[in-house]
Amino acid sequence: MLTQEENDLLCQVGAGTPMGELMRRYWLPATYDWELEPDGQPQRVKLLGEDLLAWRDSSGNAAFTQNLCPHRGASLYFGRNEEEGLRCAYHGWKFDVDGNCVDMPNEPSTSNFKNKLKITSYKGADFGGITWVYMGPDQENPPGVPQFEWGLVPEVQRRHYARFIYECNWMQAVEGELDSTHAPFLHGRLRMEDDPKYGGYTAEKIADFYIQNTDYGLVYGAERKQADGNSYWRATHFLFPFYGMFPATPIKVPLSIYVPIDDHYTMHFGLEWHPTKELKGNRWPVETMHEAVNLSLGSGPWKPEKKGMFYSKWWPEMSPETDFHMDLETKKNFSYTGIPNVRQQDAALEWSMGPIMDRTKEHLGTADATVIRTRRLLIAAARALAEDGTPPPGSQNPELYKVRSCSVVLAGGEEWLEALGPWFYAKTDEYPEAAGAMTGQ
Repeated sequence: MLTQEENDLLCQVGAGTPMGELMRRYWLPATYDWELEPDGQPQRVKLLGEDLLAWRDSSGNAAFTQNLCPHRGASLYFGRNEEEGLRCAYHGWKFDVDGNCVDMPNEPSTSNFKNKLKITSYKGADFGGITWVYMGPDQENPPGVPQFEWGLVPEVQRRHYARFIYECNWMQAVEGELDSTHAPFLHGRLRMEDDPKYGGYTAEKIADFYIQNTDYGLVYGAERKQADGNSYWRATHFLFPFYGMFPATPIKVPLSIYVPIDDHYTMHFGLEWHPTKELKGNRWPVETMHEAVNLSLGSGPWKPEKKGMFYSKWWPEMSPETDFHMDLETKKNFSYTGIPNVRQQDAALEWSMGPIMDRTKEHLGTADATVIRTRRLLIAAARALAEDGTPPPGSQNPELYKVRSCSVVLAGGEEWLEALGPWFYAKTDEYPEAAGAMTGQ
């Protein structure tokens, strides 16, 4: 349980707030790189409460620029992206990717007014199929983009499988990712003998948690002891400021990203990769509707484009207005929820908490250990930055982000970090060998 002050600190991300300033010390995933074409139409985005336009100049440089022209406040969205700059449609004022005004065609040629004017424009960078933005104070010398392994492998070894807007605060989404004991329930089928297409099944639903702080966040393992004396481990990471990894399998390593749009909306990116093998399937999210069964990880269908809104093409049809396509027959007979998509199962429960969950009224148990530790780390880091300028974890060390997750059966008593460490930290590409089979499937 948090105090109201702690809950506000954790959730509020606007400029000048402790958590908002912490977020601005990191590169933020903002769009897919193919959404921004050189000299193409700018895209409306919103990040950390700021309305921005994402665009590329003629040379392919990405930038994230304030939406409104400083002249008369008209939106630059309707302007022209041409000849290395973004030109306002109202009076032709033109700005480059650094925010400099490079032309004022309605001013006399003798005027030097344009040399005195600069607008907010943040640096962009491409990595791993995503265009990132740095909104921090040092635009001339930003830190490096976090070097996730999925951005370093060949394109055929990664898939961007999901993207949509969560209509709730970013922290609710992150906490759902870090909650290891909800999977047998929310993402589960009712009976082990039922078809696995209806969800997973784990006989041992109680887990013991082991957590260690790291230079980038924390690493944790959830151990479920089995009847044969072995232990089923689901082990993974939280990486500052909003990355969580669903436990990997030998087939792929997944990552979930929850970027704060503002205090009430969150952009989710879901992707997966393998360090050595090609991944089959679509490289980018596709609009698909599945049967009323679980285990699909995509976004599902999207609503018709919401023109005039930020991220206009990424609003999901599965939402509170449609009860997330919950199928009551499937819920009654096979699936815990009847919601046909793993990510939308998460979203349904997380959105149901309200735009910002009131954590002063919750009652946490031992199974919430990772959530509790993560909150403490985030709050402490935001306060340290505000009080004495201490850089938050990982913000200056992009190389720390080359990590993986794991789910495996280890022999009873085997030290989990010692067994998983080489895979965890990309020192080997050999997936840890299992000591036996997991109870249930």
